[in-house]
Amino acid sequence: MKIVLADDHQLVRQCLRTCLSSYPNIEVVGEASDGATAVSTTLELKPDVLVVDIQLPVLNGTEVTRQVVAVLGSRCRVLALSMHGTREFVAEMFRAGASGYVVKSAAYDELVAAIEAVTAGKRYVSPAVAGVLVDAVITPSSRANPDEPHLTPREREVLTLVAGGLNTKEIAARLVLSDKTVHALRGRLLRKLGMQGVADLTRYAIRRGYAAVDGPRP
Repeated sequence: MKIVLADDHQLVRQCLRTCLSSYPNIEVVGEASDGATAVSTTLELKPDVLVVDIQLPVLNGTEVTRQVVAVLGSRCRVLALSMHGTREFVAEMFRAGASGYVVKSAAYDELVAAIEAVTAGKRYVSPAVAGVLVDAVITPSSRANPDEPHLTPREREVLTLVAGGLNTKEIAARLVLSDKTVHALRGRLLRKLGMQGVADLTRYAIRRGYAAVDGPRP
């Protein structure tokens, strides 16, 4: 099984690579420290499984999952590996197309079991968060509310970058857009979400898992 690892902490990637490489049927073929690189690396290498953290710079794990699944479909399974086990994070990753969800507090054997399960076309959820999905079914969150504004992939990208502290020119350069287009997209986000400025967008992005809780990242 060929694996790509996406996590913004080098130490985490090194530990995962060392652990997984000890299993004869697993080969780590690539790594990424941000969401954009995770997408490009995965599309280039076409691994069996992308193991991705949710809170990545540039593009978060949810958006990475959407883009990878949209192109590769079942040829590459996405397995979320996150310190977060709340309903919103778990449900959002599965809605984006993830095949499994493992919390970082899990043992390495559980991670390997999850990789084997999703490679076989099954779904895997850490026992630590399984109850969260049951709660999501019994008591759907506001995210499932059809009246909540739908954000396009481009709007989600802009939202992530705004929450990451980038200004209009930096976002335009990152997404290869004009300053005018970025300004228009940001204005559309504010109108759709009924918000007043960047601070509101940042708080919303953190609540929805589009940005890191610990603040902007480079």
